[in-house]
Amino acid sequence: MIRPPSIRSLNESYRNHFLSSQKQAIADYQQLCRYLVEQNCTFRGDPMPTLFKPNFISPGQQKLLIRYVEMMSRILSRFISLYMDHPEIREIMGFSEQENDLFSIDPGYKNPLVISRLDAFLNGNQLKFLEFNCDSPAGIAYADIQEQGFRLLFDNYPFMKQYQIGYMFRQQILLDSLLKSYREFREERRHFPAKPVIAIVDWKEVSTYSEFELHRHYFKSNGIETVIASPLDFSIRGGKSYARGQEVHLVYKRVITRELLERRGEVETFVESVRNGLVCCCNSFRTAIVGNKKVLGVIADKRFRTAFSRQEQALIRETIPWTTVLADTEVSYHGKKVQLSGFVSSNKERLVLKPSNSYGGKDVHIGKETSQHIWDRLIQDHIGGHSWVVQDFVPIPTGQYPEINKRVVFKPKYVNINPYAINGSYCGTITRVSASQVINVSAGGGLVPTLTARKKPVQRKSDGA
Repeated sequence: MIRPPSIRSLNESYRNHFLSSQKQAIADYQQLCRYLVEQNCTFRGDPMPTLFKPNFISPGQQKLLIRYVEMMSRILSRFISLYMDHPEIREIMGFSEQENDLFSIDPGYKNPLVISRLDAFLNGNQLKFLEFNCDSPAGIAYADIQEQGFRLLFDNYPFMKQYQIGYMFRQQILLDSLLKSYREFREERRHFPAKPVIAIVDWKEVSTYSEFELHRHYFKSNGIETVIASPLDFSIRGGKSYARGQEVHLVYKRVITRELLERRGEVETFVESVRNGLVCCCNSFRTAIVGNKKVLGVIADKRFRTAFSRQEQALIRETIPWTTVLADTEVSYHGKKVQLSGFVSSNKERLVLKPSNSYGGKDVHIGKETSQHIWDRLIQDHIGGHSWVVQDFVPIPTGQYPEINKRVVFKPKYVNINPYAINGSYCGTITRVSASQVINVSAGGGLVPTLTARKKPVQRKSDGA
């Protein structure tokens, strides 16, 4: 990974300190893990998998992230409107009648994309978006807890005193944005209370349940009554929506839309609560449109370029790798016409195959790591379904991260940066690291904070000192 000089210097100091103070490093790592458990920052009951080193970025890299993430967030919000109004785009995206039925539900507030996480690779000052986690992005509370845990330990490291470290608390921004959407929703529903009861909605058995508890604690500490509920827990009585027997007005939707559809018969009451305007739902169902990986190819399609400004078109060209639906058709590949099925088979070293509507790194196949036999079978199995995409392989940045057991050893890890946008504004970044090129916490990776580091100016002594 290409890094600015100040960040290279900080990483070297971090590495040297840990290698020369191994016992202290091991003790501090154990303290961090205890802190994560005490603060309920857990994954499947264990401390959130992490490595004992943040991903440090420079102020210049942060400025780039802010500009690119906020512009891309605007592009995605506009694409949702394009999808609703443009039959050709709807045909390309290929959503089912059931999905389109959910998308037809008016969220009742202006920006349907309240919370998004735009997963990317950052290499120096080059950013490439790989996919958009817009339906149900996780990690906001976990990121806050992790940053605080590292911050407490950094006070003990002399070399860290040379740097000004930027931290961000996202949960307040999240709560403010949920309430902003609710106020817009309430403008035409004045019978709703000014202060809503929030329902955080997902299945009871999900591995990120502890994050819902973190959000509930924070929301309640700010005077907002909050209940954690499954989509199965909803009922409607007297024109009001209830979750686990409590009247609710604002849903923080963490359940994946596709999973709702898979159990549609069981969750009809929840869906009807949203459809009939008995609750304000954030994110809206429409965000699943831009959570589908096909969107990367469509926003770059020349047929629809006039929907975006020249500046936005330039950003798309710069940050979106070539992506198209896997189909038996002719496509343009960097200006050259190719028959897609044969081209994908013959060029696996430069390509990646993945389902268009999955998450958690599931079924992602990197061509250079996949045998020709399996690669061709994937093409054969999925080329007729229009439910997979093929994408240019983007070289994955790496960094040195410590593995701590009985001693500290730094090893190269693959690095995936995941910036958040909340109501269109940049809201900090998490980083996932892994020994595998398919990077995901649920697939064995680790979550680390992304911290902006600025070298403090040298304090010069005055002549009279």
